[in-house]
Amino acid sequence: MRTLAGALALLAACGDDATKNQELPAWDPTLPEAAPAFGVRRGLSPARGIVHLHSPYSHDACDGDPRPGGAPNEPCLADLRAALCTTRIDFANLTDHDDTMADEDFSKLFSMRGTDQAVMRGGMQVASRILCDNGHQILVTVGGENDLMPIMLDRHVTAATVAERHGIMNGNDAATAAAFRDAGGLVWVAHTESKTLDTLRAVAPDGIEVYNLHANIDPDIRKDYLGLPSGSAIASAVEFADTQPGHPEPDLAMLAFFSANQPSIDKWTALLGEGKHVAVTAGSDAHQNALPVMLADGERGDSYRRVLRWFGNIALVQDPRDIDQIKAAMKAGRMFAVFELLGTPEGFDVSATSASGQTYEIGDVIPRAGGGAVLTVEVPKVRSLDPSLPAPTITGIVYWIDATGSHELARGEQTFMANLGARGAYRVEIRMTPSHLAPYLRDLGSALADKELPWIYTSPFYVE
Repeated sequence: MRTLAGALALLAACGDDATKNQELPAWDPTLPEAAPAFGVRRGLSPARGIVHLHSPYSHDACDGDPRPGGAPNEPCLADLRAALCTTRIDFANLTDHDDTMADEDFSKLFSMRGTDQAVMRGGMQVASRILCDNGHQILVTVGGENDLMPIMLDRHVTAATVAERHGIMNGNDAATAAAFRDAGGLVWVAHTESKTLDTLRAVAPDGIEVYNLHANIDPDIRKDYLGLPSGSAIASAVEFADTQPGHPEPDLAMLAFFSANQPSIDKWTALLGEGKHVAVTAGSDAHQNALPVMLADGERGDSYRRVLRWFGNIALVQDPRDIDQIKAAMKAGRMFAVFELLGTPEGFDVSATSASGQTYEIGDVIPRAGGGAVLTVEVPKVRSLDPSLPAPTITGIVYWIDATGSHELARGEQTFMANLGARGAYRVEIRMTPSHLAPYLRDLGSALADKELPWIYTSPFYVE
């Protein structure tokens, strides 16, 4: 991604006066509070989370200078903390690399500042709470990203020495997964596109990334693992460096390279077809280390704020401020990934009802002996969409996965239903052609907003 910075700088002076006077509704660089925006269903509230996030305790964060003089890079950390508040993230799962995460006292890794509060369990700190100036609160947990990605650890993994701790953090087998779980963490896998099915089977992850931002833009990963043209992401993204009248909205730069990570979806499908229960997230993989060029909104291309606004993960819980409920929801797969770059979904709901009237939520196991259940999908609309903008096309799809693969079971553009009678896993995907974003592309034209993109991936229901 570093190769993009020079090209961005060269393009920054370019522009076209053709659309500079076009009046558009103001672009909102923030996100709304999740609970009122997404809605509360059956006592379950949405908690918006970032799963895969790097702080100054990763060696390659903050433009490769995360620890100047051995101390955390405070301006970079301040950017991260401000971004979490601005985008109203409810839980931030830090996943720093073992260099330098494994060298530090566990409590330091929360990077507490100012009025932050420690969240304790059994006399040990397991999280921290950031109190934002706008009244929002954020739960921060500690994990790591190396070959595997443990999240929400309660403590460092058990090791006789720091060197041994590094070795465990870099493992990728069943013993490593057991060590992470022993330390109170969940076992997640980042960069699923590069992992073999044998590795995934061996570690039996609680969840995997079905999308990773770094994978979607890095030329080598695109070519080697995603089967996409290596240079197309950079070639298209440089257009968003334009700072002249008629420039495109910088926050839409992700449209230049956003596409489904199909190899990751295929591996998820294979695991589900084998009867495994696997939740999914979208990984921000934010480091603020790749695009230091300032764009037209006065922020660098890869600012924490910009990346965290693009997408996140919604855990469904009774209390969005309860760290244990969030961890339990993630373990159970009661969650979905959502790309809020396209808009915050309003009215989205998925649940299943059995013949006896019992309700099942995302992640639940539905007994086939009882006749299965009927799944109801409420297809969302874009929240607070200005009527002067073109209308997006939104479609919901239900997929059934069994040993033979993935099968489209039903689809609809409004509320629709599907029968869950056969054994297997069932997941919902919401897709969108984001025509409402086309005017904000200005002199780039509408092409980037004319393609169908994933908006929501739910974790599965299971019929057994």
